[in-house]
Order: sequence, then C-alpha cells, then structure tokens
Amino acid sequence: MPHHLTIQHRSTQQLTSETIDTTADNLLYAGVAQSTITPPIGFDISGPEFSDRPAQSIDHDLYARSIVLKSYGETVAIVSLDVWSIADWLKRRLTQAIADASGIPQQNVIILSTGNGASPPLWRRETDLPTRYRNYIAYLPDIVAGTALEAALSLQPAAIGTISTTFPNLSCFTKPNQPENLETERETLQLTVIQSSDDSIACLLYNLACPATIVGNTQSWTADFPGVASSALENAGIDNAIFIQGASADVKPFDWWDGNPSISHAERSPADAQAFGILIATQAIRSAPNAITRRNAQIKTTTSEDGNIATLRIGDTTLISLDHSQPIEFSANLRSSLPDTKLLISTNPSIAEPASANQHDDTLAKAVELANQSGIYP
Repeated sequence: MPHHLTIQHRSTQQLTSETIDTTADNLLYAGVAQSTITPPIGFDISGPEFSDRPAQSIDHDLYARSIVLKSYGETVAIVSLDVWSIADWLKRRLTQAIADASGIPQQNVIILSTGNGASPPLWRRETDLPTRYRNYIAYLPDIVAGTALEAALSLQPAAIGTISTTFPNLSCFTKPNQPENLETERETLQLTVIQSSDDSIACLLYNLACPATIVGNTQSWTADFPGVASSALENAGIDNAIFIQGASADVKPFDWWDGNPSISHAERSPADAQAFGILIATQAIRSAPNAITRRNAQIKTTTSEDGNIATLRIGDTTLISLDHSQPIEFSANLRSSLPDTKLLISTNPSIAEPASANQHDDTLAKAVELANQSGIYP
C-alpha cells in the first residue's frame, strides 16, 4: 500500500441483488458513507460535565459515519455517531431503521458513539428530552439509515488488516502510577484498515482509550478530538475514518490526572482538541500503510442475550462493543484472555454509577465467551 493516500469517489446506485445480496465471489466487499447530524443552533448542548446550554455556533459538525462489509454471504454495518452516548431505546430505533432501509439483519448492525462531550442529549429517556428535540429524534433514524443504505449501495472489492502503534504520554490515568500492562494498554492506538482495490483506504477504524471531552463548557457544536482526527484523515485521502472509544473510564486527556495543580491545555479550547486530534491523525497516517491486508476475510457476529455486548469478527480482527463504560483494566484483561486476536474494543460512555468488580468480571467472561463463539480461532 503506498504512503500517499488517494481519494476514491463512489456514486450511489439503485439497490439491486447484485449490489448487496450477491457478489462476484466470496471475498470481502466494503462500502462507506457519512451524513451530518448536527442539531440546529439554539438546541441544547449536553454532556457529562456541564449543564445544558443552547448552541450559538458550530465549531465542528457532528457526523454519522457508516461502513457496510460483505463476505461469504454475510453483510454487516458499523455506524458511528459523534455523540456522548446513545440510550437503549434510541439504539433500537436506529438499528431497526437501518435494517428496514438496507435489508441488513438487526443483529448485524453495530451502533457506536464517539463519546463526544458537546453532544445532543441522546442518552436520556425519550420523555426527558427537551421539547425541541422531538422532531430531531423523529428524523435522526432516517438520516442514519440513509447513510448506512448509501454505504450498502457502494460495495466495492476490499481487503482488511489491523496494526497497532503507541502514543506515549498523549493521555493519562485519573490516578497516576499504574501497572505497566495498563500503561501499555492506555497508550495503544489500534488501526483497522479497509483497503480498496486501487490501494486507497476506504475506511480506517481507529481505536483509542481516551474520553472525547477536551473542549470545555462551550456553546458551539463540536465533535471534539475525534472530529478533528477523522476530518484530518479524510482530508489526507481516507474515504471514511471512524473513531472507536476504548475502555477509558479511568483515563483523561493530556496530563489531566486528578489533583494535578498545573495541567497543560487548561483552556480546554477547540485549539486543544485540534492539537490532540492532529497528533492521532498523524500517527495513524504513518502507521496505516504498514498493515497487511487480505480479501479472504469471513464475517460473523454474536450478541449477548441482554444485547449489552456484541462481537463482530472480520477475518482475524474482532470488534467487541459494550453498552457501558469500562476501565482500562477491562481491556487489558480482555486482550490477555484472547492473546491471538486483533481486538478493537468499543464502550458506550455512560453517566450511570460505575460497575462493581463482580459486574466487571461477569462482563469480561461474557465478552470472552462471545468472542470465542464468533469463531476467532478457526
């Protein structure tokens, strides 16, 4: 794969059996798309730290980004939203809309959130949403489903590969001086490259354990550092760059550990998020071309009975998506339990009370079980 990345433009076409239901062979195909989901000016910005306040401007649009993958007759969709979190009732509505629009089975649709702190309040109960969000919520499933459908309509031959790189001192633990294995996990940037037949990158899934809450008490819509990083990667020629927030319940950006009297980037401005995002994008651009990709990549999904954990295997790469936030130790234990697996770990941030040690153990055991069921070890 060349280090110079070129954009491959794809046009939407009429949905036919040739584009989704069948392919020329049993190898991997991929399609990508994205749509803006920024609420209007005047709508409340909400997040985990600060009280709701009306948006007065747009610093960075919020997006829904989609990739649809097909191999050996199995089709899946990964859809990411630039929001803090997504409530179960809304996730079900989005999944149903995507399934209805594209024909992809609901169990093969994985919805992710970036953990963006300047977000619409999509994690709340529907009855607790501000009145002016009613129309937004009614229309959002159509936007997201349309994005997934556009991706499904643009399937092209693809290859996939995963590679890791590190980011020393880019983020920190809330409490410093953690064990070395946890430090290593915190500093890992996992990159899954979906490559087109012309050697361009159709999609980059980049996985980092750090909350997207750099920007402070802003009155502007912003996607925080994931928005900056994804835009930079897409400007560099990657068609679609999807941020996956890892297990980061005990992680903070920069040197913002608890009790630090002289933190850097104390202004928490868009410029601080810009610096963080550009660092990630630069490292990703340097490392992604080194991934070894292959087209012969089978797909399989598994989901827990309560729907709180989903796994997606694509070749030798496995995405494990959790509906609740987790500490770095969870990722480290999961990776050590699945040593021969290239893991992407996604957590849906939550403002709920932290899980107990027993709950963490139960979640870990279930995630390992599901990963094994997905056929990681062929």
